[in-house]
Amino acid sequence: MTGTVRDPVCGMDIDPATAAGTSEYKGQTYYFCSLGCKKSFDKDPEKYLAKPDEHAHHH
Repeated sequence: MTGTVRDPVCGMDIDPATAAGTSEYKGQTYYFCSLGCKKSFDKDPEKYLAKPDEHAHHH
């Protein structure tokens, strides 16, 4: 069984072996479900990495 990774742009879980694209940022590799997601990430990586977890504590 292979693990999945999360596309940082759309949040989709994908298999790294079938990812549409990858980008390296700050020494880490990120995988994308589509080239559109990769382009968005490459344009402004911090925007997607700074995003809080899905269930962050908002009030």
